[in-house]
Amino acid sequence: MAKRFIVESKYIRYINDDCFEIFGREVKHIQVLRYNINDEININNYICSIQKITRDTIVLKKLRDAEKIGEPNIELTLFIAMLKNEKLDYVIQKCTELGVKNIVPFISKNVIVKLDDKEVRKKRVTKLQIIANEACKQCGRTDIVKVNDIISFNELNEKLEEFDFSIFAYEKENKKLKEVINSKLNDKRKKIACIIGPEGGFDTSEKNQLLQLKNVSSVSLGQRILRADTAAISLVNILMYEFDE
Repeated sequence: MAKRFIVESKYIRYINDDCFEIFGREVKHIQVLRYNINDEININNYICSIQKITRDTIVLKKLRDAEKIGEPNIELTLFIAMLKNEKLDYVIQKCTELGVKNIVPFISKNVIVKLDDKEVRKKRVTKLQIIANEACKQCGRTDIVKVNDIISFNELNEKLEEFDFSIFAYEKENKKLKEVINSKLNDKRKKIACIIGPEGGFDTSEKNQLLQLKNVSSVSLGQRILRADTAAISLVNILMYEFDE
């Protein structure tokens, strides 16, 4: 199987329908691995042949679609409050391996990491996307996990209206996760959101705001209070086990 490289659209220039040129970090990766002209590699969702290599760019020709492997049958989006750097990095990596399709970081009242500067936010999202890309390659899935821009809590509420159902973990909730899952198992619609709050938990007003949405349920993840990073990985794992066919 051809080795896979993930190249974001901003690093691709199309020459015609079959040929395109790439630049950026994956070019250096391909060069380090000593690929040559006419070698076949997997770029995003295509098997390609290398046509030309320069110092900063590589020209490729599409040969065929790559075989789809490891792609989930549900569209699970993780809305995750901004956590401290190493914790969020770990969550992105592991939830990508487990099968999350989209990741949306957000800011809420008890978030410790604020990232008020727009450029700092942009750099943080870029790093998280790289982590997700590397996790996709490592676990062998052939789709791309999108790490979205950091949003506000109000924007989170607006986006949740797009989903068939949403689940958020709340440490003061008594409703068991199993109850909510059992009520949704026969639902053939599979666009699901899971929401994990910050290290300090959701503010009560935020919890109430979320529960005003008809498609949102709060659940307990058990008698033991989990850290935010542990809760994210645990909830994603359970939802993928139950709903991914």
